[in-house]
Amino acid sequence: MASYPALRQLLRILGRAEALAALGCADEPDPATLTPAQREGLALLVDAAGANVASALVAEAAASDDVTGRAAGLGFVRDRLAAFGDLLTPEQAAAVLALAEQRTADWE
Repeated sequence: MASYPALRQLLRILGRAEALAALGCADEPDPATLTPAQREGLALLVDAAGANVASALVAEAAASDDVTGRAAGLGFVRDRLAAFGDLLTPEQAAAVLALAEQRTADWE
């Protein structure tokens, strides 16, 4: 189960206003209370914006003082994907990771 901060991060990456509209909410809900319809709306946004999610996570990794190379950067991305938990399907997480791997290919 994803945490509230993980949901907030994902909504920020997807575009808060558009993501909240897809969820039918004015504010970020508790991830545990998302309905199947809300999860479907979120999944559609992630499918459409997978490249943006990967780019945002790679940019956050690059800005992190703890990331000193490609392996650490990809570890950072994997940790964020794990934190998103069930907010992403396994296929979405794999696709975002594959894009992150491409975007960090020249980091070493």
